[in-house]
Amino acid sequence: MDTLRQQLLETAIELEKSNLSSLGPGKGSLSARRENGMILITPSGKTFSKLTPDELVELDRNGQKTDQSLLNPSLDLIFHKAIYDARPDINAVIHTHSPYATAWACVNQPIQPMIVALVLMVGGEVPVASFAFPRSPELGEKVASALGLKNAVLMENHGVIAVGKNLSKAMGCASTVENVARIQAISASIGVVRSLKPEVAEQAVKMESNYQ
Repeated sequence: MDTLRQQLLETAIELEKSNLSSLGPGKGSLSARRENGMILITPSGKTFSKLTPDELVELDRNGQKTDQSLLNPSLDLIFHKAIYDARPDINAVIHTHSPYATAWACVNQPIQPMIVALVLMVGGEVPVASFAFPRSPELGEKVASALGLKNAVLMENHGVIAVGKNLSKAMGCASTVENVARIQAISASIGVVRSLKPEVAEQAVKMESNYQ
């Protein structure tokens, strides 16, 4: 049994059932990287709950298919691969069109570090990668650059990407980003959104590091 294939499919189905996703082509994409550098990614245009583990597409380090699957990799491969190339510490990438995070992406506004959980999960605010057409090399470049060392990034007029050392952490990051995006939208309707002071955020990270 291929454990990573099973984990990726289970996470994809979890995503599909969550409030982070929608049915149809807007549900997003997921990938995971093996220890040998090979990448597993969800196929293009398929309902996750109807897939089998063997239908996940495996790619080599250059993004070329290594198996005989008749399915094609997600059209989002361009930025999945760009992130893996830029971040050797990352082994999972989840892309969604979750509504609140995507709303901030559509107004080109970052999600502010207003909640300690976001600072711990993402590493600060969630920045916005400027618009580029889907499937273009420019999109991969802009996403990887804007992401930097953070664990989440918004894509202008598109959606959100969350990353992590494993699928569980990437999924937790995607959920946290959407939750704080919703809190920010509510806060903005009430008054001025206030980020945590830098020294408070820094202290929170130190406390979490010591606890671990």
